Amino acid sequence: MEAVEEIEVRPFSSREEYVLMLDYFYKAGDPFLRGMGVDRLKLPERDKWLDVLLADHEKPDRERDRFYLVWIFRGRRVGHSSINKIVFGTEAFIHLHLWNSQLRRAGLGTEFVRRSANFYFERFNLKKLVCEPWADNPAPNRVLEKLGFAFVRRYRTTPGVIAYEQDVNRYELRRPNQALQPTADRLENYKGEIRK
Repeated sequence: MEAVEEIEVRPFSSREEYVLMLDYFYKAGDPFLRGMGVDRLKLPERDKWLDVLLADHEKPDRERDRFYLVWIFRGRRVGHSSINKIVFGTEAFIHLHLWNSQLRRAGLGTEFVRRSANFYFERFNLKKLVCEPWADNPAPNRVLEKLGFAFVRRYRTTPGVIAYEQDVNRYELRRPNQALQPTADRLENYKGEIRK
């Protein structure tokens, strides 16, 4: 029997993975959504959103509105990242979401984002990744800083169609000469088990 890699990042490959991503938003409590800058009232009708996602999934990379990577830990899907505002060969905006609350604050998000960034730089031949998390959400801000994203500025905007107006921190990461290397946080530091 082949051992399962502790951590894996790969493109979404099934309808089920899009459904899991939608579950993350639709099943979340209002305080959690608000904490990441999302306005529940702006979430599209679920079936229509899924139809749009699946249609976009079939397009060639250069025509995609958004591209999704699933995050897998010990064989289980536990989160995702995505890019949008894709300008092939130039830049894209990255988003990061760890679905499993038990894995937050374990250092795993940093490794998932590192691998995601490397994937996006290669697949879309990007020169720069941009991320604009809610300024008062410490987790993504901390992850981005650990990975070498440069803080550009803080400003007020509505950063996406499902977001409310908020202060965001703009971070940018220029494509490194070599792949981003793992951070000092080690997966071995996470001893907990994943519960459904």
